[in-house]
Amino acid sequence: MDWNDLKFFLAVANARSLSAAAGRLSVSASTVSRRIEALEAALQVKLFRPHRDGYDLTAAGEDLLAPAERAEAQMRVFERTAREKDSDLAGAVRIDVPELLGQEVLLPGLARFLHDHPEIRLEMHSSVRPVRLVGEEADIVLRLVRPQQGNYRQRKVGQLAFGLYATPDYVTHHGVPTTSADLYRHRVVGWSEDLSYLIMVAWLETLCPGMQPAMRLTSFGAQMAAVRNGLGLAVLPAFAAEAAGFVALLPDASPLVSDLWLLVHEQVADLPRVRLVKDEITVALARFKVPPFGND
Repeated sequence: MDWNDLKFFLAVANARSLSAAAGRLSVSASTVSRRIEALEAALQVKLFRPHRDGYDLTAAGEDLLAPAERAEAQMRVFERTAREKDSDLAGAVRIDVPELLGQEVLLPGLARFLHDHPEIRLEMHSSVRPVRLVGEEADIVLRLVRPQQGNYRQRKVGQLAFGLYATPDYVTHHGVPTTSADLYRHRVVGWSEDLSYLIMVAWLETLCPGMQPAMRLTSFGAQMAAVRNGLGLAVLPAFAAEAAGFVALLPDASPLVSDLWLLVHEQVADLPRVRLVKDEITVALARFKVPPFGND
């Protein structure tokens, strides 16, 4: 297998057409087609399904997409660190990420990056209230819902799972809810009324319709603190709750899983510093084993 063929695979997967992929790679459409055929022959699997409007990934292609993106990102980090001049990289990169994902996943992964590239300034907004895409307030964005507006290149980079959690001490003193009906007898930490659009609110409503939270908060950080101090149960991201040693409740309930989308603003997507930060974020997600990176 020629590892250089991965860039052709990713170009077609993102562009969904040979001609658009060829334009991105500055080659002919026939070259793209030939390299895809060579890759499929080497892997002995069909990666794309042609149709009237372009190309869709097959199931096998979908399975290979995330590992291919991770491999490409890691190679780019290596190549750019070695070859790009400091003057090409200097400047600010604005990042918007969901709360806790920024603090718990990206910041630890970016520590060495900031040490190696002091000329790059990162401005990170990490909150349950995302920036406005139409306002072009960020260069790189991670979103739990695929946006329908904004001038951004976008692709799915993983999934985040959520669940209902409490501390071991809380369940020792108050018992373990075994059905959703049991939740009405527990203190549940919810979200303020102005955040009722959050997917966690809708999921909790399906578990126990009409239940009034014992406490309403405005951030994941506050929710984590409330659970940590035994104030009740809360719907939290699994990666953060498990790292804190919280107990997962109602494991048989219908899971709450959200796709994670990476967006890069079209106007800055090809700037070296933005591409470098984007690839570092991809590597940080892989290092933390945010699915599907953790499943390959």
